[in-house]
Amino acid sequence: MKSLNDDLSQRYLVLIKVDATNLLNRIKTRQTDYMDAFSLKRDREIFKEIFQCRYKGATAFDLSHLPLEVIEVANEFYTIVDDLYWYLMNTQDMPNAIEDECFRFIYSIEKAYASLCLYADAELSGPAEPITEPITESVTEPITEQEDPVESELVTPAKASSVDSSEFFITEDDLDSLEEN
Repeated sequence: MKSLNDDLSQRYLVLIKVDATNLLNRIKTRQTDYMDAFSLKRDREIFKEIFQCRYKGATAFDLSHLPLEVIEVANEFYTIVDDLYWYLMNTQDMPNAIEDECFRFIYSIEKAYASLCLYADAELSGPAEPITEPITESVTEPITEQEDPVESELVTPAKASSVDSSEFFITEDDLDSLEEN
């Protein structure tokens, strides 16, 4: 039976993962929209809606329920997102340069998101269950070593020396016959 603390930790893990997923999706899928709005109006208010997340409201008590590794990768993810937000709110760059910079940031955000999901999923799946039942099946047929079909098709140095290399090269006769057809 899971303890209340384990259940609470799993809830926080799911909340962090959902928040990060939603944030990344907004940043990526609405990029054209917020870049167009910013280019036309030079209004930065749209960025507040795009970059809204629950992580900023999380307290130290909330985060204390998460494993250390998840806290570290979540912090990395949200730091990169915050860097992009700060850049967009303060930049004086032209729209094309801003768009290029956004693509670079999004690439870094996606990598950090992949790490966050990897750690969160590992924590959510829990430890592997040990096999507790004894194996009772008995093998009645003797085990024989069979040739692996994949290995038999591999070219080894011994096999390579026995292959006629002229099969792999196109000769002038081959070219002439192709031109005639």
